[in-house]
Amino acid sequence: MEFTWLDPSRPSDAPRKLHILLVDDDERCLESLESILAPDGHDLFFATRGFEAVEYARALRGKKVPLDLSILDFNMPDLNGIETFRKLVVEFPRVEGIFISGEESKELENEVKLVGGRVLVRKPLDIVSVRTAVSEFAASRRRIN
Repeated sequence: MEFTWLDPSRPSDAPRKLHILLVDDDERCLESLESILAPDGHDLFFATRGFEAVEYARALRGKKVPLDLSILDFNMPDLNGIETFRKLVVEFPRVEGIFISGEESKELENEVKLVGGRVLVRKPLDIVSVRTAVSEFAASRRRIN
């Protein structure tokens, strides 16, 4: 485990800029996520397919850019969100996932939990739910770092 000393000049509740990979085959959904998250200053990366997301993650890793969080649509044409997340974790073992889906089922919720997903957010996207999930993730990372 790596420890980082806290910077006393930085308030403990200061928002932390995250590196977030957004993955959805619906470009309007990606635009919505961008409008929700960009005002908080996060670095956002976009992919419209699962395999594209994995390749993007490899490119980020090659450039030594950390990836903190992925927000993934469950239903995509090539890999679903769970399959994509499993592959992303290989590239970035500490990356976490927030999943989005219009599908409501206990099976999907259980799948998300089994792969270590933080939360499943329903479509159409609720701004408060997305921002809350990302804020809770950032707060948990602050406590760890």
